[in-house]
Amino acid sequence: MGDRTKYAFAALAIAASCATASLAVAAAGINCVQFVRSTSTILLAGDAWRWWDAAKKVYQRGPTPEPNAVLVFKRTNAMRAGHVAVVASILDRDTVLLNHANWGPDRAGKGRIDVGVPARDCSRRGDWSSICVWHDPSQSFGRPYAISGFVYPRGVAAPPAPAARPARNVAASPR
Repeated sequence: MGDRTKYAFAALAIAASCATASLAVAAAGINCVQFVRSTSTILLAGDAWRWWDAAKKVYQRGPTPEPNAVLVFKRTNAMRAGHVAVVASILDRDTVLLNHANWGPDRAGKGRIDVGVPARDCSRRGDWSSICVWHDPSQSFGRPYAISGFVYPRGVAAPPAPAARPARNVAASPR
């Protein structure tokens, strides 16, 4: 491995370890699904918007963020495949930091990985049904995006075993 490559990997590791640091790294064609699968324990596949339903029987899901949960964006005309991101940390009840890839207007984020990007609950009811993601060029939060919810990195609880029926006493039955 050449010195340039070693330094690039070292810089990436240092920046990724800083929870609040924002990092944009060129990644040859990586999309949000590939990034989330490679950086989380949630191993779903397919278009990002389909992850919410795909997780139903495999992972726990819910409406509030938790560290290491996967945030599932609903699809829109602009995001036909939807979007997924990993919750890196919680800053306060309305703000999280996200790690994600391939995010940006007009394909500006194509193949880019962003680490420690602020996002906040911008729903009217304060229920995390829509979020606004930080837009660095304008130094402000962007427009609201509807989300399906959060997929948590733990399996669905197994259903309770059916109650055992008392055994029939075949020998004592009359003939």
